[in-house]
Amino acid sequence: MAPVEFTVTGGEGSPLDFVAAVTPASSLVVITDPGGWAQVSQGLAVGAAGSAVVTTEVRVLRFAVLDLRHFPSASALPSLSDVPGDVVALHDTRSWDSAPVVASLRGLGRPVVLFTAVHTWVSGVDASSVLMGWSAPHVVLAQPRGPGEARVEDVLWQFRELERRGAMTYTALPAPPVVPDRAVTVLVAHPGATEGIAGALRPGANYEVWARVGAHGTVLPADLELRAVLSMPGRPVQAESFVLPADGPSSWVSFEVTTPYAAVPWTGELVVYHGVVPVLVQQVVLSVGAGEPRSVPRLKLSRTFGDLAPTSSRAASILVLGDRALVAAGGVPSWVSLAGCSVTLPRLSALDPWYGKDFPAYCADLAFLARQGWAMYARLFGELGPADAVRRAARVTGRPAGLMVAAASGAGSVPWPMIYDLPFTDGPHRLCASVGQFGPFGAGGEVPAHCPVADHSGNVLCPFGFWGLSSVLEHPAGPLVTRISPRPWPFEVSMAVDAGMDRGLTERHVTELMSQISPESVTSAYVTPSELGRVLADESMDVVHLHFREGFLDAEEIARWDREGVWPRPHWPVRKPLVVGTSPMAELVHSFVEHGASGVISPEVAVPQDMAGWATGMVLARLAAGLSAGDALRQMRWEMLSRGNVMGLAYALHGSADLRVR
Repeated sequence: MAPVEFTVTGGEGSPLDFVAAVTPASSLVVITDPGGWAQVSQGLAVGAAGSAVVTTEVRVLRFAVLDLRHFPSASALPSLSDVPGDVVALHDTRSWDSAPVVASLRGLGRPVVLFTAVHTWVSGVDASSVLMGWSAPHVVLAQPRGPGEARVEDVLWQFRELERRGAMTYTALPAPPVVPDRAVTVLVAHPGATEGIAGALRPGANYEVWARVGAHGTVLPADLELRAVLSMPGRPVQAESFVLPADGPSSWVSFEVTTPYAAVPWTGELVVYHGVVPVLVQQVVLSVGAGEPRSVPRLKLSRTFGDLAPTSSRAASILVLGDRALVAAGGVPSWVSLAGCSVTLPRLSALDPWYGKDFPAYCADLAFLARQGWAMYARLFGELGPADAVRRAARVTGRPAGLMVAAASGAGSVPWPMIYDLPFTDGPHRLCASVGQFGPFGAGGEVPAHCPVADHSGNVLCPFGFWGLSSVLEHPAGPLVTRISPRPWPFEVSMAVDAGMDRGLTERHVTELMSQISPESVTSAYVTPSELGRVLADESMDVVHLHFREGFLDAEEIARWDREGVWPRPHWPVRKPLVVGTSPMAELVHSFVEHGASGVISPEVAVPQDMAGWATGMVLARLAAGLSAGDALRQMRWEMLSRGNVMGLAYALHGSADLRVR
């Protein structure tokens, strides 16, 4: 066959994003992408066909996968007819001609993605084929003008030559489809019935509450083991496990309830857990005497369940619902009251020029916080609580335990990083060796997953007793986002500065920041609240760094940007930046997350401007280096502690601890 001529374009995204965009209109994609093959062939048994589901920016791709290198000839191939997949992914072989296999599959109406070496000639390409390569940061696409043979190497050469001459045109990915939320249905039925009922419930009568996670267009990577928990006032908490299949709805789970004798709207909560993660929370209203039963969504940490890994790394969770919380750490979750939990921070005036304190002052601050932190833990959980589960997870996995505090509307008044879960009271106490090792002038070293000292008996002071130091702590306010952007863009920070801040300290912060991350990564400008909306309208950054005084921006201003069209809809649909502030932003978290942000990191109390800039720089440097947001914040707290500064415990991550830039 003669070599083909082709039309070459380029685009930004991943190769599999473009596979999703061009199939099934193109029935053959010839691609050189080892990373893409690793994705589609993960878990594929040698010498067997398999199926894979890959979520791309454009849509979910369902592959039937076969590695031709494991077979001596086409006649030895297993059948693909029973392997589900909208697209067939084949890895080419040099030992025999795979063209008849590709042609046969295409003839059956199954598009083929052929992974091959960049210099290999591929026959049987035609106008309904696409050749695809990679010339960073662009995906290279070539459309043959007629039938023949081709190789990706020539496509890349033509792309680079056209790019050198400034004659290249670029193809944008189609906008991702708007994916509806997966519905969770709640019904009330008579005991033993086969269908739900409508209308008011009788007082003092027995019923069943049914719940089911419905079907959805998104195919999950694997079946998910979930648990439904129903809590109604005056009744024990009930839990039932069930499986959500990769494709389709779950089965129904049911709970037996007896209505109260008073004619009232009987209101409780239905929570769907994945491990200890409260994925979805619905308020359930069982109208006794008058009205209709109904359920109202209160919190969603996943809209489709498609972003949940088959297993969760979290050891415990606390679901905040008003002035009480549902605690899950294995077994049936239990309620605790959040009333009366507060903390007073140590004085900041004694800091040295390097934001630190000497050893005696550092120990005094730790003890000051530990007394309050233990009082909060004892008031919340008594002698039990999630402390044992958190420590056990760290010992078993060798990683800091994940601890989630999820809230339907704000995390409340409890300063969760400052919770101290070792008994500590006024009076004589002893210092754990970790106090000195990781404090000012200590030996330092890499901070382990748990305290290296085994004995914590008695009245002991240990930095690993604080949740913000022992655990990777997260406070998600909406769906869990694990990647700021799927595209291989350079790391970019957009810094917006309040003109009322001290200019000398601001310039010092910018200088320090540019020594911690690439100077080309940072753009900065003084803005007013109204100007900020226009600055943040586009998907042009990975981090929004707000260097503001407390109260400079409010939720109503963000709502105005959306209402008046300053922000497009949807806002930040693909590149979902992390908002990092130097002042408290608790009132802005839900506004930013609702408008596309992946999360928010900020102090929960006012912090001096110079120290806030230093702390922010440490977090951003670790994010740029590839750490997750949870690990970056935990490392920042320990770095501050190494100077005798406990104020890292005043910071919170309102988002997923697993969030990374790429």
